[in-house]
This record gives sequence, C-alpha cells and structure tokens, in this order.
Amino acid sequence: MSDISRALRRRTLASLASFAALAAAPTTLVAATRGTGAPGRFEAVAVDPRDARPAVLQAALEPLRNRAVLVNFWATWCEPCRAEMPALVRLDAAEAGLALLTVAVADREGDVRRFFAARGLDPLVVADPEQIIARAWDVRFLPTTFLLDASHRPRHRIRGELDWNDPAVRERVMTLVAPPNDPTPH
Repeated sequence: MSDISRALRRRTLASLASFAALAAAPTTLVAATRGTGAPGRFEAVAVDPRDARPAVLQAALEPLRNRAVLVNFWATWCEPCRAEMPALVRLDAAEAGLALLTVAVADREGDVRRFFAARGLDPLVVADPEQIIARAWDVRFLPTTFLLDASHRPRHRIRGELDWNDPAVRERVMTLVAPPNDPTPH
C-alpha cells in the first residue's frame, strides 16, 4: 500500500471515529454542538488535575504563565474542529486573561499551516502527530477542549464542538477558569 493510500485510509478511519464519538457524546453536549437546547449550555466535566504534560506541551504553556488556557485538541480532517476553530481564535483575541493553545492531533504540519493560512488565523499550535499528548490527556475524540486555570492545572474538559461565539458560552467558560473567590476579608 502506498504512503498516499495509507494516509487517505487513516484520514477516513479517523473521520469515521470522530463522527462515531460525537454520536456517543452525552445528550447535553450533542444538543449544544448541534445548536439546539438552551444557549450556553454545555457539559464541562471536572477533571483530575494530574500532571500529564509531555515536554513539548509544557514548553508551549510556559510563555502563557499566569493566564487561563484553553487547550483545544483538534485536526484538519475533523469537520467539527474546523468549524469551531475561527471562533476559538476570536475568543482568544477578545479575552486578555485567556489564551488558546491548539494541539493538532494525528495531522500533518503542512495541512495545519494551509488550514490556518486559508482562514487568516494564527493560533499557537503544538503538533501531536503520534498522539502522545492526546493519549497523556486521555483525549478519545475530537474536538476536546480542556480549561486550565492560571496555574495551568486542568479544571474542566469539554467534549465536542461548541459555539464559542455564543456570549453565554463565553461567560460560562470565563467563570469556569476564573480564580476562586478569596473568602478571607480584606
């Protein structure tokens, strides 16, 4: 089998897996990804703040110190990922206390560059062609977004496509990554 045939087969299988995973997603999330249900409603699952950071991801997070971070696992061959990326980049630009770090899973560098160039986008991208980061973070389907607090501890995971332009979604995300209120009087 040629390299091209293998690549096409891999992309086809990955796309089918992505669609199957979306079909198996929780009802709340599926409703949010298809534009139905209450505005801003999505399932943000609390995650264990285990430190599963391969060196390449740690290096990418270092310049984002003291900022909450959305770590978005995506791929150019994943249609829901492609659909939500422009809104994620706009959210990153609009919120000073929030940064976006994208992890291109099982994708080719040239495809990623062409995707962003065609849309005039320039997010921070970490390549994960061998899915090392995705496996370390237990990412089983795309897109998956982790919300990290300003200390870069994973706090929540969102599986599936969201309308990141929705003001209610943005408000909820900012609430989830905000530092907890200090209960001591000043």
